[in-house]
Amino acid sequence: MNKKKVLFVSEASYLNTGYATYSREVLKRLHATGKYELAEFSTYGTEDHKDRGTIPWKNYPNMPQAGNQEQNEIYAKDSLNQFGKWRFDRACLDFKPDVVLTIRDWWMDAFIQHSPLRKCFKWVWMPTVDASPQNEEWIDSFSDADTVLTYSDWAVDVLKSQSDRMNVKCSAPPSASEDFIDIPNKTAHKEKMGINPEWKIIGTVMRNQRRKLFPELFEAFGKYLKKTGDTKTYLYCHTSYPDNGWDLPKYLFENEISSRVIFTYLCAACGAASCQRFSDTVIPCKKCGQFASKLTNVGDGVDTKTLASIYNLFDVYIQPANSEGFGLPIVEAAACGVPVMATDYSAMESEVRKLEGYPINLRAKHLEMETGCYRALPDHEHIIELWEKLLPKPEALRVKDRKKTRLAFEKNYGWDKTAKIWEECIDELDYGSWDMTTQFARPDAEIPQINNNKELINFLVMHVVNEPKMLNSYSINKILRDFNFQQFKNNPGGFFYGEMSVFNRENYRTLTRDDIINMFREKAKNKNFWENARIGNIQFPEESWLCQK
Repeated sequence: MNKKKVLFVSEASYLNTGYATYSREVLKRLHATGKYELAEFSTYGTEDHKDRGTIPWKNYPNMPQAGNQEQNEIYAKDSLNQFGKWRFDRACLDFKPDVVLTIRDWWMDAFIQHSPLRKCFKWVWMPTVDASPQNEEWIDSFSDADTVLTYSDWAVDVLKSQSDRMNVKCSAPPSASEDFIDIPNKTAHKEKMGINPEWKIIGTVMRNQRRKLFPELFEAFGKYLKKTGDTKTYLYCHTSYPDNGWDLPKYLFENEISSRVIFTYLCAACGAASCQRFSDTVIPCKKCGQFASKLTNVGDGVDTKTLASIYNLFDVYIQPANSEGFGLPIVEAAACGVPVMATDYSAMESEVRKLEGYPINLRAKHLEMETGCYRALPDHEHIIELWEKLLPKPEALRVKDRKKTRLAFEKNYGWDKTAKIWEECIDELDYGSWDMTTQFARPDAEIPQINNNKELINFLVMHVVNEPKMLNSYSINKILRDFNFQQFKNNPGGFFYGEMSVFNRENYRTLTRDDIINMFREKAKNKNFWENARIGNIQFPEESWLCQK
C-alpha cells in the first residue's frame, strides 16, 4: 500500500502566527514518522518567500505573485480567497490528497465543505470553538468532516451536546515551545529586565481586540489598589495599541492606574525590547535613543525567548477574555511556572483546571447577536479576592506554586502528544477516492414550470446539480427559507445562503426564481469543470506556484 497523502491547510509553517506555529509543530512530527507523503497549502505563503524551500514537504502557496495583475485581480474578487478558496481545488487536483487537515475558524475553512472535489478526500477539521452554543450553520459544516478535533476538552463537550451526526474524537491542544521555561532567580531576572525586584507583577499577554476584556482588567486592578492600599504591585500588559480593540489610555486614566501599568515597547530601529509605563504610542528608545520604540503588535512582535523572559517577570498570570478558542498565553505562562487565572468559560474553563490554576467566577453571560453565542463577563470581586490570596504568599510557597504549575503543564501539554493525536486520526481513515465513477451535472437541463418553491429546489438538486444527498439537507432548507423570503446574502462558506441572512444587520439582496435557477446552474457548471479536470479531460497550463522550490 502506498503512503497516505496528507494535505495540511494553514497559514504557512515558516511564519510566526499561532496557526503557522501549530501546523509547523505537527507537520514536522508527522514528517519524522516517515509514514506519509505530506504537503502544505499555505494561505499566507508566497511563491518566492525565502523560507519556502527550507521545509521538507511539498508546499502550495496561496498568495498571488506581486506584479501579476491577472492573479491579483482574481484574488481580490472574493474575500475568502485569502483563506485559500481560489487555489484549494487546483492544489488538491495536483496533489490528490487522501486526507485534508484544517485547524482554523469556521469562516476560514467552511468553503471546503462545498468544494466539488470534497468527495475525493477525507477531512479532519479542528475548528476554533470559542463559545456556546455553536451556530447551526457551523455545526452543519463541522458534521461534514470525517473527523472533528477541538482545541480544548470544553469544546468537545459543546460539540457533542449539539450534534449526534458529528464524529468528534478529542482535543488536540497546542503547546508552548521549549523556550518557555521557569527562570529560578526572579530577583536577578527582574533587575535585568529593568523591573524593581520588590514589585509583584500581575501579567497578561493578549492582543488588544474586542473579546480581550482590558476595561474589565483595568477596573478590577484599580479597585484592588484602592481596597488594599498595595504600593508594590504592578500590572504588566504585553499588548498592542492602537489596534482593532480598546482605547487603552482612556481606561488607564479612568481607573487612575496609569502609573501602575507596564507595557512592552519594541524599537523599530534597533530591535531592543523594554518594559515601561505607558506614556505614548511611540517613545524614544532607551538603547539607541531614536524616536522609534512602539508597543508590540502582531506584525512587529518579540521573539519567543524575549516573550518567555516577559512571562518570567510575572508573579501571577490573568486571562480576562469573554471567550477563547484556546488561549495559548495561559499555557505559555504555566510553562514558565507562573500560576494562572482565567475566566471560567470556553476553552479557558478546561485549560485553567488542567494547569491547577484559578478559574475566575462569572459576573454574567450575554448573548451575542452576530453569532448567537454566549460571551462571559468575569467577576471583578472574585479577581480581587484571588489577587489578595496569591500575591502576599511568602517566597517559599511561591516557589512551590511555580513548580506545581510547571508540572501540570508537562503532564497535560506537549507537541509530541498533540501530533500523536493527528497521526491516529490519519491512520483511522481510509484512503481517498480520486478514481471514483464520474457523475456529471446537467447545467443546461430544461426547467419545467414548477410553482412550489420546495419542489423547484428539489428538481434543481436532482436534475441540474445531480446531488441526491443534498435533498432535505441543512443548506437546502436554508436556501428554501431565503427563497420564500425572496432575499438572501452570500455566506462565508461560498454557497447561496446565510444562517441569519434575513434576520441580521447585513445588507441583503432580492432573491428571485431566476436567481435560484442560475445559482444551481452555476454550481452544476463548476461541478462539471472539476469532474472533467479530475478525469483528465481538461489540461491546465503549467503554473510556477505548483512547483516546489
